[in-house]
Amino acid sequence: MNYMPVLYMLRSSARLAFCLTFLMSLWVAAGWAQVSVLTQHNNNSRTGANLNETSLKTANVNVSTFGKLFSMTVDGFVYAQPLYMPSVNLPNSGTHNVLFVATAHDSVYAFDADTGAQLWKTISRDSSAKVWHRHD
Repeated sequence: MNYMPVLYMLRSSARLAFCLTFLMSLWVAAGWAQVSVLTQHNNNSRTGANLNETSLKTANVNVSTFGKLFSMTVDGFVYAQPLYMPSVNLPNSGTHNVLFVATAHDSVYAFDADTGAQLWKTISRDSSAKVWHRHD
């Protein structure tokens, strides 16, 4: 299987903090249509357009209703765009809106997008053997 390299690179922890803050602030508006973000820039064309957005308007995106909700701690730099998937049914945990984050330390995290709580973490490779493992 051919794995596509990560295209979007965050260059600093400040940019990471901004991106996570921006993503988390998307959940402030009540009743928004939950759209999965399963690839970089929302679609295979990488346009960044979310053509299904119906809630974010200039009237409700302001300093009193739009901002940072929380931050999550991870074990390394995040170079890939975090991905969002709504209504994920996790065994023994129920249904969550999930934010997936991969780090430069080969960790992959799943966070509850509504609360910021860490749902799980896995290591993507055996660092002593320098061998990648697939987790199916």
